Amino acid sequence: MADSDHVGTLAMAEGLSATVRDILRHLCDGRCRAYGAVVEWCEARGDCCHAVSCPGCSRQFLVDEDELAELRRWTDAEGHALVCGVRWE
Repeated sequence: MADSDHVGTLAMAEGLSATVRDILRHLCDGRCRAYGAVVEWCEARGDCCHAVSCPGCSRQFLVDEDELAELRRWTDAEGHALVCGVRWE
């Protein structure tokens, strides 16, 4: 059963950046199976960085704006059915 879930998630992640695929593999196919939290921190001059943090193991993935947008689109389209992806609330 896990193998078919794994293949399904990877197939749904085709066309996404390598970083986004790594995040989805971890959150959707790994032992943690969860929604990751998006963490944002900004410098005084307005430069911001984003990371996705796994609630199960605290692993963090640094992402840029484009990758963050990919994660949001993927979660909206596929993640809710699989109960994994990213959460902004």
